[in-house]
Amino acid sequence: MKRFICLLLMIAPAVGVGAQQTPVSWKVESRTGGDGGAELVFTASVLPDWYIYSVEATDGPLPTAVTFAPSEQFETVGALTELGKAKEKYDEGFGVNVKIFEHEAQFVQKINVKSGGDVAVSGKIAYQLCTESANDGRPACFFEEEDFATKITVAAPHVGGGDAGKSLWMFLLLAFAAGLGAVFTPCVFPMIPMTVSFFIMGNGAQKKTGVARGLIFGISVAAIYTLVGLLAAIFKSADAADVLASHWIPNLVFALLFITFSLSFFGAFDIVLPTGIANKADRQADRSGAFGAFFVAAALVIVSFSCTGPFVGSILVEAMSGGIAVKPVLGMMVFGAALASPFVLFAFFPQWIQKMPRPGSWLNMVKVVFAFILIAFSLKYLSAVDRYFGWHILSREVFIAVWIVCAALLGAYLLGRFRLPHDSESAHVSVPRLLLAAVSFTFALYLLPGLFGAPLSALSGIVPEAAHPSVLTPTAGNTGAGAYEQGLCGAAKYSAPNHRLPYGLPAYHDVDEALACAKVQQKPVLLVFKFDNCSVCKRMESNVWSNEQVLDLLRRKVVIAALYVDDNTELPENEWVTSAIDGKVKKTLGRKLRDYQMSRFGVSAQPFYALVGHDGETLAAPIGESSVEEFLQFLNDGIGEGNVEWGA
Repeated sequence: MKRFICLLLMIAPAVGVGAQQTPVSWKVESRTGGDGGAELVFTASVLPDWYIYSVEATDGPLPTAVTFAPSEQFETVGALTELGKAKEKYDEGFGVNVKIFEHEAQFVQKINVKSGGDVAVSGKIAYQLCTESANDGRPACFFEEEDFATKITVAAPHVGGGDAGKSLWMFLLLAFAAGLGAVFTPCVFPMIPMTVSFFIMGNGAQKKTGVARGLIFGISVAAIYTLVGLLAAIFKSADAADVLASHWIPNLVFALLFITFSLSFFGAFDIVLPTGIANKADRQADRSGAFGAFFVAAALVIVSFSCTGPFVGSILVEAMSGGIAVKPVLGMMVFGAALASPFVLFAFFPQWIQKMPRPGSWLNMVKVVFAFILIAFSLKYLSAVDRYFGWHILSREVFIAVWIVCAALLGAYLLGRFRLPHDSESAHVSVPRLLLAAVSFTFALYLLPGLFGAPLSALSGIVPEAAHPSVLTPTAGNTGAGAYEQGLCGAAKYSAPNHRLPYGLPAYHDVDEALACAKVQQKPVLLVFKFDNCSVCKRMESNVWSNEQVLDLLRRKVVIAALYVDDNTELPENEWVTSAIDGKVKKTLGRKLRDYQMSRFGVSAQPFYALVGHDGETLAAPIGESSVEEFLQFLNDGIGEGNVEWGA
């Protein structure tokens, strides 16, 4: 009956609105983001004395709703949500409390794009419009529909980090640099003249033949490494990425591999593959033509493994622990192309071979430089093992001290203060060695203040975070690993020593628990999606959260929910959730939180920050990796004046 009365009121166009002006005008805007996703923002400008209803369904007025025309290009993620706080009022006609928006209302719908490019989005906005005083002085309502159509441009879907595009380009640049660096190792550099001689043998007078062989060789090297990346990508999954990033076993394996390679580079022993593999490749390489060029490439890849292995391993680890699905493929392709590029250039210009520097002691020096770098980076993986078990042995100070020693020893080595087994005696120090030594000592001096608490912002994504005062204390009667009081309202579920936020910021690790505390504190909730070994998360906390204005807002104005998507805590059966995305049951805290992030916000990247109200409504457009100014704007949009008044 109530619905019937409501419809009768809607039908009454005699409200006196008139055809000259509609009480509500709509504007549709789009915002693109990571993961091939986007937000559609529907903004309603409402004339004075009029209001529209929220998206919350009640046994009363019809809620605002958006329906989309069927499309193969995208799919909606989650429900239509509101920005800002709706005003509550009692509706006498229905006898219920309702939520309304006056003057302006904003609604947001997340979508996931199935393929990149221009995407046409159209549909209909349905809403109920009311006033307490129409032209005749009586309350009136009517139902309205607004058609909309827009076009957005979204990158092809992927699973990315905070700023996925920028991170991908930086990753590819590093992969290219690694490929070029591998050229100057003792396993690769001496092979250049021998390989180029294969390009021009037999038909040396025919330059086209040498060029063709060189191109086939270069393409083959890139293809072989791309195949390695493809295999890694095939077995890549969100769960596998979490394991690589946080579990102690793969991190210990990577650390031991790096240490083993570094000891080999120092000259302690040689790493060689079984001779049968290399010999077979060599025999096939003796064939002429394209087939032979391919096997020359295969022989290079196999024989140079002992020098290129650390580079390949580093790229694959970074690619697998990152969020972009094609990262291993692209990384290996770029690495292979960079490694092959000098060989291809010499195929085009074989006369340049005479101007090449001859292999000698400088090649061993390059090898030793790489050895020190590998030792330093092995600590990154050992640090992950330390964090996993909560030992706190490899603290920030120990980590930095080892790096300082490595940098200082490298500088001393470059100045000739000591020699290693494969070094030859030199009467003088060359200019390049002197310059490299200066860089090494400068880096050691840069690291030194870090021992005494300096932030070392440029390395915040690698170096462990500084220890900060924390409100974490064992809960009375319980001193287990998960017994810590770190919430504003008391003990927090799922706490652990490695979940301590910097600067002593209290936090919860469960969304419902944070919302319950937020209602008591009369504050919004800051959802912080992160994982233990997230370098970008650390960089944000070190460079952005440390800002005085940001830190003040985090301390006083919000309840923080630090949601670790890599937490392997087994949940009780009554807390399991079945994903609406893949239909799988999520039985651990991390998988449940990752599924919540995807289904609620349509994004799987970390770090990811969202401000929500007590009912879970989004208060400001979520944000990922950002500058201090952008993060401050995000916080102020959610908790500042003009949105909602929160308690102190």
